[in-house]
Amino acid sequence: MSAHLFIRNDDVWTLDREFRFFYDQAIERGIPVVHAVIPGKMDMKLVRFLCRAKEKTPHLLDIVQHGWIHANHSLEIGKKYEFGVSRSLKCQREDIQKGLKKMRLSFGACMTFGFVPPYHGVDDRTLRVLHEEGFQILSSGVRRSQEKKSFIEVPVQVSFSQYGPRKTGILNAQQVMEPLLRGVYRRSLSGVVTHHKDFVGSESRRTLVSFLDMIAALRAKKSWRVLLFSEILSGLKKG
Repeated sequence: MSAHLFIRNDDVWTLDREFRFFYDQAIERGIPVVHAVIPGKMDMKLVRFLCRAKEKTPHLLDIVQHGWIHANHSLEIGKKYEFGVSRSLKCQREDIQKGLKKMRLSFGACMTFGFVPPYHGVDDRTLRVLHEEGFQILSSGVRRSQEKKSFIEVPVQVSFSQYGPRKTGILNAQQVMEPLLRGVYRRSLSGVVTHHKDFVGSESRRTLVSFLDMIAALRAKKSWRVLLFSEILSGLKKG
């Protein structure tokens, strides 16, 4: 049996120490990562860095759109989303279009037409806009669309970060690997989401390194593959 997975790193917008550590550790091990960039916050130093990286090692990273400015527009306590029921079709379309325009101007051919909604929030209006704008991949927490759209959905099943009223932080590497290993052979594609900003301090960085070492060891087996969104799309076109 084969095992296919992707690693998605969210909330990318500046070239800070945490991002460079995460990026360098993945690159050193040859592990592909999809970086979800916040277009309304990203700075030019990050843009230049990612463009050079994509040109140099296109097989090791993808650059996709992560909403607009990662704002929370939810009116419900305990629920967050940038795109969801409190937002009109017009507002959602404007924000997605602004983000897409900035991504295109900044990254050009280096970007992949994937969309990651902040907080994993979408509704039917979001899906309509993504379809109209020609996005090819949607990656959220669960599969959302019941209708045939122009994009495919690649939800994540495992999150490194845990947010809640009682517990906030990251899992250890084994806690991430256990559910991943339980499901990876049952699904055509599994996903892990990370937030590089959460790997602060020596202990959390050791956790990240341990996880990446485990993934690198599994990739040595021919049945294990870590995919980029661009590679998934390329495979669909060939098929």
